Amino acid sequence: MLLYTIVPIEQIFPSEINNLQYQEIDLGVGKKIIIEKINDSQCKIVRLISTDSNDYLNPQFQPGSIINLYPF
Repeated sequence: MLLYTIVPIEQIFPSEINNLQYQEIDLGVGKKIIIEKINDSQCKIVRLISTDSNDYLNPQFQPGSIINLYPF
């Protein structure tokens, strides 16, 4: 299920958020992503917070995308 809203996920799914551990990563220049750790080397993007509207069109920051924590 995809839900695109400005309402924080904590307000929509309050019981589900307690079971998951999210981390916030500051990418600089008004960009932050909230990630959920999958394993030691990968994580999934849960939310993008940005002041630049073009960042929301960038598939690199799309919620659900898997990113590697280590470039090895």
